[in-house]
Amino acid sequence: MHGGDIYTSKIKFDFSVNKNPFVSQWKLWKFYFKFFSSIKNYPDINSTELKNLISKKYKVDSEKIIIGNGASEILLATAKAVNPRKAILISPCFSGYEYALNSCGTEIIYFSLDKNEDFVLTENKINSLKEILEKENPDLLFLCNPNNPNGKLVSKKNLLEILNCARACKTFVLLDECYIELTGKAKEFSLVNEIKNFDNLIVLNALTKTFSIPGLRLGFCFCNSEILKDKIKKQLPEWNVSALVQKIGGSLLKNEKSILKSVDKIFKEKKYLEKQLSILGFKIFPTDANFILIFKIGENELKEKLLKYKILIRDCSDYKNLSKGFYRIAIRTHKENKILVKTLKRIFSKKN
Repeated sequence: MHGGDIYTSKIKFDFSVNKNPFVSQWKLWKFYFKFFSSIKNYPDINSTELKNLISKKYKVDSEKIIIGNGASEILLATAKAVNPRKAILISPCFSGYEYALNSCGTEIIYFSLDKNEDFVLTENKINSLKEILEKENPDLLFLCNPNNPNGKLVSKKNLLEILNCARACKTFVLLDECYIELTGKAKEFSLVNEIKNFDNLIVLNALTKTFSIPGLRLGFCFCNSEILKDKIKKQLPEWNVSALVQKIGGSLLKNEKSILKSVDKIFKEKKYLEKQLSILGFKIFPTDANFILIFKIGENELKEKLLKYKILIRDCSDYKNLSKGFYRIAIRTHKENKILVKTLKRIFSKKN
């Protein structure tokens, strides 16, 4: 299950998808019309211009970059390229990793985080993960920073500790940083500039959430190993990224200042929502991201109740290591957040 299902129900306010709510829709429309004529041509099969812009932003050689039709295409391509007999998944974590591994018939080992520790990858958990890596010698490990659905960042120091252990075990690591830009802490926590030191590392990112373009599909990854990079590219179709997406993506990458403004607004709205949800009796799990994991005993049908008001949230009961009563709520504009809080108060008042 994923968020964003606005097709089976009438939805007015979508809190289920963790995209940036403060992107200028007018700017997106301007880019769309500016580059619309590009659809008459085949796209650049190598996405050269786009790669160069990504290279400039992240200070990584363009030859180390792979472009995908969304991050999900790269996930699947990486799984096919590595073809792991055995892999480790953090639990709870994004279901797309499991989907990719299932396509290869991989044996999956789930490494569970602790609810009582707010699903944080603590020092003790890192030591336990290293022990499992050394015992099982998996071919692939998926990590997400910040983790989805709880939104907590893992320090660079701790990630490097895991990476060194994985390298010794000959384990490839896919590190998903698709939400890291919206934490405002990418420079401090990202491992993009570490790929030169680790041939077993693939760092995944996307413009989907950062610039709120899930319908356009644009992901990319960084990989230092020529062998692994070529294997991943061979799993991708030719012309996998449209000319229109390449042009719009390139223009969006030049608008970094707008992201900094968005981060400030997201942080302000997050504080508002955390306070209001806490007053309503939800347990709030600490988050660095643009979404909040919440829990309330007995609230097993909150998603259905909100759907009656055309509000969609993410029911997280299908995540490994989570249960009924867990929900993920994306940060939206203040107007939308106030409507959500008002609706929740209305729902709970009916119960009393």
